[in-house]
Amino acid sequence: MIPELEDPERVRTLLDRPVQVVAGKGGVGRTTLAVALALRASRAGQRTLLLEVDAPDSATRALGADPAPDTPREIENQLWVCRMTPPGALKEYALLVLRFRLLYRIVFENDLVKYLLRSIPSLAEVTMLGKAWWHATQDRRNDGRLRFERVIIDAPATGHAVTFLSVARVVADVAPAGVMKDQAEEMARMVEDAIMHVVALPEEMPVTEGLELFGAVPERLRIGKGLAILNRMTPGRLRPDDAAVLAALEASGAAAPYVTAARRREARETLEIEHRDRFLAEARRPGLVVPEIPELGRSRLEGVIEALDSAAGTAVRNPDGTLRDGGEQAG
Repeated sequence: MIPELEDPERVRTLLDRPVQVVAGKGGVGRTTLAVALALRASRAGQRTLLLEVDAPDSATRALGADPAPDTPREIENQLWVCRMTPPGALKEYALLVLRFRLLYRIVFENDLVKYLLRSIPSLAEVTMLGKAWWHATQDRRNDGRLRFERVIIDAPATGHAVTFLSVARVVADVAPAGVMKDQAEEMARMVEDAIMHVVALPEEMPVTEGLELFGAVPERLRIGKGLAILNRMTPGRLRPDDAAVLAALEASGAAAPYVTAARRREARETLEIEHRDRFLAEARRPGLVVPEIPELGRSRLEGVIEALDSAAGTAVRNPDGTLRDGGEQAG
C-alpha cells in the first residue's frame, strides 16, 4: 500500500508554476508525465505549451496527433505542442536578431557557415533554450498578454538535461558584455525561476540517476526542485493474509508453479517498495507515485492525470474541462 506522501497544497503549488521541466533517465516515462501535466493544465483553462527538446515526436504520438516540429501547433483546446530542433531553433534566433530572411539565407545557409556552426559546443542547447525562453517570457498576443500561461518542457535524458538547463548560466557568466551575455542572462533567469520534476522507475539505476539530478541542482543547476515522481509502480496484489496460504501451499507441494509465480511477484513488490522508499526519502521533495497503467495512449494519460489530481487534492477534469461527476475543484 502506498502511504500518504505530501500535503496536497504543496503539490498544487508546484503544479501551478508557469514553467515546469520534466527530467529523468531515458525510458522512465518523462514524455508521458509531461503530456499529462500539459493536458491537466489546459483542461483547467490555462493556455499551455508543451515543448519537446529534440525528441522523436513522442508527445504528438501519445496525443494521436501529427508531428509539430519547430512551430507551436494547437492540438486541443488550450494545448499547443512543439518539438524543438537545433536547426529550427537556430533559424528562429537568427531571424529575431537579423530581422531579414534574405540576410539569414545569405549568412546561415552558406555551407561553410553551417560547418562552422556545427563545431560550436552546446550551440544546439543554447538555441533551443532560447526558443523556450522566448515562448515562456516574450511571446505575446495582440492584447499584450503572454501567449502561453503555462510552459511544460520535456527535457532530454539526464546528462543532456543538465547541459541543456545549465548552458545559459555558463554563457552568461563567461561571455563579455554585449547582446549574447544579456540574452543568456535572461534565459538563465527563466531556468532559475522554473522548477524541475524528476521522474524515476522503482529500479536501482533510474532511482540513482533521478537522485543525481536532484543533487545537481545546488552544484550545476539553479532551477527549483519540483516533484519526485516514481512512475510505473506495481500495484500491490498480495494481501497480508495471503502469506499463510502461500506457506501452506508451499509446504504441501501443491500448485507449485503458481506458488513460484506468487513468490516472484512478492519479491518484485518488496524490491520496488525499497526503491520507492529510497527515492522519496533521499529526494526530500513532495512525492508522487504513479501506478503501472497497462493501457496505452489516452487511457494511460488519463490514469496519470488522475494520479496528479489525487496528489494535489483536486477533482478530476474531463477532456472538455468540466469536473468529473459534478465535483468541485479543491483549493
